[in-house]
Amino acid sequence: MATEDAVLEALSTVNDPEIHRPITELGMVKSVEIDPDGVVAVTVYLTVSGCPMRDTITRNVTDAVARVEGVSRVDVTLDVMSDEQRKELASSLRGGTAEREVPFAQPGSLTRVYAVASGKGGVGKSSVTV
Repeated sequence: MATEDAVLEALSTVNDPEIHRPITELGMVKSVEIDPDGVVAVTVYLTVSGCPMRDTITRNVTDAVARVEGVSRVDVTLDVMSDEQRKELASSLRGGTAEREVPFAQPGSLTRVYAVASGKGGVGKSSVTV
């Protein structure tokens, strides 16, 4: 029979396709459940709801867990990280340093930013100027 440790070890070989780090290290494995028949149910957090790599992650998790001895079937469920979980992930990827704050983007700042650009002829400036 498969054990949770064996399944987690297999999941540690699955890298997030965009961050290129193991999903176990990134805190993306929500739960692992194993029934006596060898059916393993894995719930994985996605960083965003419309994750373009959801199929790749599902396939990689299924392939890795299916190789564990005693596993007869793998069911993968996808969930989405909360804002707090995403902030914790971003902080851990930055090495625990706080996110830099832009001083003039703070409430109450009197600083204003103006963008100035020039365009060459024939690029449709008159149709987009305000």
